[in-house]
Amino acid sequence: MNLDFMSLKTTSVAAVKGERHKEKVLERQKAQELEQAMLSERELNPYWKDGGTGLPPEKDEEASVKKVTVVEDAGLSWLRKSYQRMKEQAEREKRNFEEIVAERYGSVEIFQSRLEEAEKAASRKENYQRSGRWRKTDYSESERERKEQHIEKVTRDEDDRN
Repeated sequence: MNLDFMSLKTTSVAAVKGERHKEKVLERQKAQELEQAMLSERELNPYWKDGGTGLPPEKDEEASVKKVTVVEDAGLSWLRKSYQRMKEQAEREKRNFEEIVAERYGSVEIFQSRLEEAEKAASRKENYQRSGRWRKTDYSESERERKEQHIEKVTRDEDDRN
């Protein structure tokens, strides 16, 4: 029984824990890479595919600023309120009204054009609603009489029950 203990390899507990920790980290990285690969294969949003940010590339910032969403009255009420506040600010600060409009909108002409566009859009929408499906129906005489008779009958029935 001659064993040479000096030739056996010895390892410390810390070294074993360090190796296990490295293995776990590598396994996690592999699992994340697999999951990411699976997500990118099934991704429908073209801006998320291939490691994208999820947003389209910004080619022209001015184009995104010029987009105007039309809300109910096409912004007419908002522009009128803005006009009123500019007047109040001019009175409060004792400045020229055109200066304040120029600060906010660039020039008075630009503000006027926006206001006119909003008024046109609002009038178009109002005309559509008037001419469209929102119109009340005009009942003929016979239909009115039938409705009145029905209402009278219902009220008589209720009175009889009481």
